[in-house]
Amino acid sequence: MLYCGESSLQPQQITDLRSRVHLIQASSLNIVFDVNSGSLYTVDEIAWELLLHYLDCGDWEQAREAMGRVDQEEVEQAIDELEELISEGLLFSSGELWPEFVPGKELGIKALCLNMAHNCNLACRYCFVPEDIRCEEQIMSRETIIRALDFLLENTPYEYLTVDFFGGEPLLNFEGIKFAVDYALNQGKEKKWKFTVSTNTLLLGEEELSFFKEHNFSFVLSCDGRPKVHDLYRVTPGGQGSSAVVTRRIREFLEAGAADEYYVRGTFTRDNLDFTNDVLYLAGLGAKSISLEPVVAPEQMPYALKEDDIPELQVEYYRLARALCELDRKGCGVDFYHYNLDLTGGPCAAKRLTGCGAGYHYLAVTPGGELYPCHQLVGNREYLLGDVEQGITVPELQEKFREAHVFRKKECSSCWARFLCGGGCHAQAITQGGSLQRPSPLACAVMQARLNGALYYMALKENTI
Repeated sequence: MLYCGESSLQPQQITDLRSRVHLIQASSLNIVFDVNSGSLYTVDEIAWELLLHYLDCGDWEQAREAMGRVDQEEVEQAIDELEELISEGLLFSSGELWPEFVPGKELGIKALCLNMAHNCNLACRYCFVPEDIRCEEQIMSRETIIRALDFLLENTPYEYLTVDFFGGEPLLNFEGIKFAVDYALNQGKEKKWKFTVSTNTLLLGEEELSFFKEHNFSFVLSCDGRPKVHDLYRVTPGGQGSSAVVTRRIREFLEAGAADEYYVRGTFTRDNLDFTNDVLYLAGLGAKSISLEPVVAPEQMPYALKEDDIPELQVEYYRLARALCELDRKGCGVDFYHYNLDLTGGPCAAKRLTGCGAGYHYLAVTPGGELYPCHQLVGNREYLLGDVEQGITVPELQEKFREAHVFRKKECSSCWARFLCGGGCHAQAITQGGSLQRPSPLACAVMQARLNGALYYMALKENTI
């Protein structure tokens, strides 16, 4: 670390200073991100070194002296420009601390994830649904669908509601999906409904597409990318790869223009840390909206990401940024979900603090009617919130989810990424040995690497010097 003399600031003041600005050096770009204002800059070498010195000691005079033989006129000019940004609240901007913030109880639920079937026509080796639950071969009955949607309507003040059809493989219960949509539209006539289906595509035929198009569904289509990658983990119960069928289904979906809103969504593991190639493969199929997620798995699993993978992962996220810029340049750009940041006009303050709202805005319903905070926690009895018959029976657990925001988590409160990740994924923290109040260090490192890549992508596109 560069050093500019003994600081007059207390260690906590230096920590606070560093929590306000994040520096990224990637390829030829020196990138500065102001955490609280969301401002993003690229700067020259003199401004970059000044910022490094200033972050080390918190004093511009000492930072100036530490610049040594660098042309002093250029140093003064850089300091003037940086101080102007500071005075405008666009650099080292102060933010509000909301340690007592809790999302209002009166806000209610706005989204349900209906696990239409726990069984599946694939046997993905990294599936987060516990194997004993997948073996139950349960599908959601009409009675459970009615009670789940009644529960949503009775516990929401919102006009706009979302229902995600999930599994297992939800199309194994296509009749249930049709019934649920009809029931929601009839019982909630005054509501504006958004329906989403996540599918492995194997059962996505003309009848299903026609119905989904009629009701303006959004889609999440599962494909991990290159055939050799996809077939490593997304296999049939007999162990055969599924890429040939899935690729054909996705091509048919895209060529038919079946939906305006969709993502082709994959999972990467430590077996394909070169996942840029998988994004490019999906783009080559014609996909314009792509999401590739890191696998969520206990650390003992052989495919789980490890701490040692982070440097390679960071390099790959930068490589992905450059690859996406090249697609943009050629006029065939794609929307990569995790690089689609809105730094200034993005989520409201509450969402920036709390993330996805699992446990109080969003709930998952099992085929048997049990309520969990999200689909990734289904089967973890420690996080069972209640059922559609009785409603929330463990309100104190729901309150814990409500309170699990960035300023209640020590590790999050001073992290530069706090407002971009909202405190991270609760399910991921729990799966990887953390808790609601303590995120997984590995999950944090992965998230920071991805956000570095996203900011680099934005800087590459703008390339403002």
